[in-house]
Amino acid sequence: MRKKYAALTLLMAMVPALLAGCQSDGEQGAATSTQESNAGSGYNGKDQLKITDKPITVTLFYAFGGNGAPKGDMPAWAETAKITNVAMKNVANESITEEKQAFNTMLSSGDLPDLIHGQRDTINPIISQGALIPLDDLIAKHAPNIQKFLADYPEARRAGAGPDGKLYTVTGTLGGEPGKSLPSMGFFIRQDWLNKLGLKAPTTLDEYKKALYAFRQQDPNGNGKQDEVPYFYRDKGIRPLLQLWGANHEWYVGKDDKVHHGKAEPEYRAALKELSQWYKDGIIDPEIFTRGSQARQFLLGNNLGGATIDWFGSTAAVNDAVKAQVPAINFVAMAPPADVTGKVKFNHTREPIHSYAWGISAQAKDPVTVIRYMDFFFSPTGERLMNFGLEGTHYELVNNEPVPKPVALSHSGGFPNFLRSIGAGYEIGRRGSLAGELNSMNDIGKNGFTMYEKSDWLAKPFPVLTFTAEEKKTIDNAMVNLTPFLDEYEQKGLMGAQDVDATWDKHLEEMNKMNLQKVLDAYNSAYARYKAESK
Repeated sequence: MRKKYAALTLLMAMVPALLAGCQSDGEQGAATSTQESNAGSGYNGKDQLKITDKPITVTLFYAFGGNGAPKGDMPAWAETAKITNVAMKNVANESITEEKQAFNTMLSSGDLPDLIHGQRDTINPIISQGALIPLDDLIAKHAPNIQKFLADYPEARRAGAGPDGKLYTVTGTLGGEPGKSLPSMGFFIRQDWLNKLGLKAPTTLDEYKKALYAFRQQDPNGNGKQDEVPYFYRDKGIRPLLQLWGANHEWYVGKDDKVHHGKAEPEYRAALKELSQWYKDGIIDPEIFTRGSQARQFLLGNNLGGATIDWFGSTAAVNDAVKAQVPAINFVAMAPPADVTGKVKFNHTREPIHSYAWGISAQAKDPVTVIRYMDFFFSPTGERLMNFGLEGTHYELVNNEPVPKPVALSHSGGFPNFLRSIGAGYEIGRRGSLAGELNSMNDIGKNGFTMYEKSDWLAKPFPVLTFTAEEKKTIDNAMVNLTPFLDEYEQKGLMGAQDVDATWDKHLEEMNKMNLQKVLDAYNSAYARYKAESK
């Protein structure tokens, strides 16, 4: 990671040079005003969506990562061009599928497109290098839909701000209501095994533990062997289980209104100690650190797995995928068991805004047209286009609600992949749709997602913080060593290679020697600014 950080730092250092011929902040304001005549004056973001009288093309960098990337000739973007009179050309190198590599290659080329898109933690560092222009005045004058979006979602405003407090990037939402967390994962359990053993769905930590021990000891798969794996997880470790002891796996805001790291707190010690006994007793998958992404498919397909915590859509879909192998399987979502304090909560949620953003580069010749183009995607027409495709072709309106047609729902990769195949569904700045996400799920997934979404269990996500360059450097330099150190301690503690009680104090000392406190100071400094901006 040090090498990656050094490489990115070198590229960032090159940006001022490639921008040397660009306008200053003051000149940007002048350029904006002189170019207003190039954009169609009738655009209002509602019923007048034609942006320019003369057809033009806006260039966009959007990396061709694992899910591909939008292209200007895809149906959704071709329709956008028809409505706005502005076409899009994606200038990302299609042969580079690693997003950060593609991003760095674009920066080092010295030729910036009109719009730059990327992960927020990738794009934010180039703000201080002058690669993006501030958007506040442009939005106030020319982007009514973005202005409304930022008013509805204050977190989006903070997520796109630079160290100077000005707005440089615009993100979007995954759907849901402003200020409300969205479900991500949930508890899943073998209802068919519970029924066979005469057990009710567990509602407390003690009942959950008893159910998992019964799965291990009472042969619910009926093969006469003690081969059941009561709890499994397709990522590494015990992260989702920690919440049952009131513990956190990473950064969180404590009751003292300060940022803490969960793995330096006594609740984590208690959780790890108890879970090490679960591991010893065969309750936790013995390959929890190595089995990997196929854990669900293998363990459920071989009638071995009993419970997990995972995403609703893909986890529910395993029922259908393994039905031929395990006809009686009924792997369903359940409410979170009450934790050691008796509270029912779920920590693994999503903030309403997504992790991507886009901004206007300092080399954009017509910022007014570009900001109006961005604004279109926040209009009702633009949002519906990117959430469902083309009316009449990909969906029909029923009681003024879009209902996907069979061509969309029958796609082999599911509804999200169908949307991407037509250029929609990508994480550009826009309001997302939970309906689109639910369309990709079977009934088990929909029921689970809706149960969590309508509950009061979902914890508020960790706030979106903006770090100064010095704070970011402090965090990166420390965490490159701290993260593997914490992972190693968890693995050794869970597997019984070291006694948690006997090693805990020494472990805390080592964490502090590795500059945990400096990292916490950086987080709390950023959090203090966040609170001041939120007033």
